[in-house]
Amino acid sequence: MKNLLIIGASGFGLDVLEYAKQSLGYMTEFRFKGFLDINKDALSSTPNLPQVLCSEDEYIIQENDVFICSIGNKNIKCKCIEKMKARGANFINLIHRDSNVSPNSIIGTGNIFLHNSTIGSKTNIGNHCLIQVGTVIGHDCLIGDFCRIDCNAVCVGGVKVMDNVTIHTSSVINHHVTIGKNATVGACSFVIRNVKEGATVFGTPAREI
Repeated sequence: MKNLLIIGASGFGLDVLEYAKQSLGYMTEFRFKGFLDINKDALSSTPNLPQVLCSEDEYIIQENDVFICSIGNKNIKCKCIEKMKARGANFINLIHRDSNVSPNSIIGTGNIFLHNSTIGSKTNIGNHCLIQVGTVIGHDCLIGDFCRIDCNAVCVGGVKVMDNVTIHTSSVINHHVTIGKNATVGACSFVIRNVKEGATVFGTPAREI
């Protein structure tokens, strides 16, 4: 059995632990080993919580270790993951048992799929993405690396979301729209046109702001 270490203990880290316990493979393929965080006291003020083992830089990777990253800031997250991979770390997917992932989809590594999320047929999802509660990604979509798609967002069939994109809560990306690298879609937006790289769009229909 693999031993799961969560990088990042405070904030979203505790949620990731709970999601891990509800994910496919928990206690059959992997079990929780501990948190890694530069702040060793991140959880010390709250009783009955697992404590931080050490920082990711101090940790000595073992043969059966696997990792997931809960860090919210995408730039810090990317640097941390690349550093850990260079040291030989293996990342896994956490796929909630109540998610619906098509067997015809292609999934990378280090992703988190939360409950009631849906991944359609022939969809390709990259690495280290966060797909939040109730999100729907339709058929034939492409989702790049380090993307965050928030609760109840919808990517309709044929949508392309490039690397490092954030799509906020309850947004809808229309058929065959492309969201450029490093772009942000504001909450409750309806995107009917391509979004250029680095842009922030908001509204119905969404416009650059």
